[in-house]
Amino acid sequence: MTIEMADQLSFDAVEGSGLAAARRLAELHQLLYMRGGIRPVNAAIEELSKLLLLRIAQRRLPELRIESFGSLTEILDADRIAASDSVKAVKAAFSAVVRSEHFSGRLPDGSLQPVWPPDEPLRIARADILAEALRVLEHIEVSTDARLDPLGTAFDVFLQGKYDHAGGLGTYLTPQPIARLMARVALSLIDPIGTLDQITFGDPCCGTGRFLVALLEELRLYQANIGVLEQFAESGIFGSDQSASAVAKARVNLMSYGIRTPHVFTVQDSIVDPQLDNMEGTLRLILTNPPFGDAKYDSREGIWRTARVFTDLGERDRIDPALAFTARCLKLLDEGGVLGIVLPNGLLDGRTLRNALVRHNEITVEANISLPTATFALAGTVAKTSALFVRKGPSRHKTVFLARSDHVGYLKKAGGAVPDPDGSDTGLIAELASVLRDGRTQRPRTLSIEPLVALVTREDLTSFDPSQVDPSALSARAELRSMKGRRLSELVAPVGKRREVLRPSAPFVSVLHVDEMSCVDWISAEAYRPTTPGVVAYRGELIVSLLNPSKLRATVVPDQYDAIYCSAEFGVFRTECDPYGVLSVLRDSRVRSQLAPLGRGTSSSRRRIEPKDVCDLVIPPVDREWLADEGARVRNAMTEFDRARRALAEAFRAYS
Repeated sequence: MTIEMADQLSFDAVEGSGLAAARRLAELHQLLYMRGGIRPVNAAIEELSKLLLLRIAQRRLPELRIESFGSLTEILDADRIAASDSVKAVKAAFSAVVRSEHFSGRLPDGSLQPVWPPDEPLRIARADILAEALRVLEHIEVSTDARLDPLGTAFDVFLQGKYDHAGGLGTYLTPQPIARLMARVALSLIDPIGTLDQITFGDPCCGTGRFLVALLEELRLYQANIGVLEQFAESGIFGSDQSASAVAKARVNLMSYGIRTPHVFTVQDSIVDPQLDNMEGTLRLILTNPPFGDAKYDSREGIWRTARVFTDLGERDRIDPALAFTARCLKLLDEGGVLGIVLPNGLLDGRTLRNALVRHNEITVEANISLPTATFALAGTVAKTSALFVRKGPSRHKTVFLARSDHVGYLKKAGGAVPDPDGSDTGLIAELASVLRDGRTQRPRTLSIEPLVALVTREDLTSFDPSQVDPSALSARAELRSMKGRRLSELVAPVGKRREVLRPSAPFVSVLHVDEMSCVDWISAEAYRPTTPGVVAYRGELIVSLLNPSKLRATVVPDQYDAIYCSAEFGVFRTECDPYGVLSVLRDSRVRSQLAPLGRGTSSSRRRIEPKDVCDLVIPPVDREWLADEGARVRNAMTEFDRARRALAEAFRAYS
């Protein structure tokens, strides 16, 4: 990785020592990983964290003496190590520091635990590598004045798709720009500093402690009382993780930030751990990026607990662990507390989570930020994810903050990272989120076009997809509401997919048979016989393509057919009024502008919507009489068009 790339990735340290630290960590990557043979990446960062612990010990207790070897200051002198060509003294110093109660993590019961087990060795075997590594780390700050997340930065610099995701879960470490963005949005929603002797903020799957450090760093910008901030850092935050290695790294990371005894501990199962049970209903803020993977979590007790929060989960043997973590975090929050969580869009758009968050009065959505596929590309996935913020209990905001980040400062190319030529938009999104703090959220409006950021009224929150904050869509909905428009769901209702056997001569309509004027090439549809089964639609029903909504493909099954087949991408709708009148309403430019930007998917041509998206469209205030008159006009025109097409086809056949 180049030095320029290290600069680009250290988003959270634009000032102070952060950029220089990222350069040094890039050098250390080459040193440990390439020349020192410390592999995989996990192991290289493990050794880095051990060296950082020694640096912290040297800063705190420089005269600490190690039997037979001298003081820490003497032992960690890089020139002496290189001259002696021996690592024995440093290894002995590491063992002594690990055994010292001055460098421990705090457990929930108040007892202390060594950062690593007492028998954990320092594995760097070459004196020249060790000496050079210590020189690289000499100027990295390890005090309360440090503006650095050293181990988080190390992951950013070291990761190039090589991280070992043991266990099969999607474990993707949160890049610094996203951690800082989420911390700033969270602080626009809630101040986690409460009673200073009580834990009010944490991360139940903390990894290296990135969110813990990011929140503390953002608090520096808003908390003038340094004493209050330091006390909060010592006694007001916690982190836990199922990985003992991750917990060790988080402890060292927080120590390097100035926290003397980090409250970070290991759990066997975060969803059912009794230590976390004791925190239920107490936390003001949680920031987290849980592991995910469809049907990867199989604890019966954990699934039962999740189903108590998401009541329509049903009986399942396995669920996505991210869903279980979401339920767990909501239980940990105090009334009014806020959860900021990174979730895969597939889960966020899923029925279980979306129904609970949209309709559950005890949980309110405050913000959602769609993240680009580059976000976790360095860690080996291009899954679409979002940063969701929900409050336990009612919100004081009448609108929801929705944003779409398109650039996080880097791209993955040829297995490595390169700077994004368009830079990063996370800083601007974070700045715009300040509207959540000062209460300017009472009316919907667009805050930015690039990146797309807007406030959306809660009644318009039909999905968490920020594409619905498209300015033209917002303007159209506002105009139609001012006219006392209503939802299309008052006129239509989706029909479940039917696959009855029809007579062989029944037409089969694909999206290619429907033109932009909603006219169908029925001649071709009557001859079309695909191998895939179709969905049945009956006379007078409306069919609407749910693929690529930017190009409306919709029509009505005409009177000449009792029933037809249509391809599975169509949604079928039953109407309680003239269906051709409804079709005309759908083609209204203000209605189409709402539909066009919707959809879920990685490309514009494959974006998908659901029948619910169609039903939630706001339409003009038309009545049944207008629908009947308009419907008759549209039906007659389409009938004439079909008659003309058939006459033309007959003429061509006669000519041929």
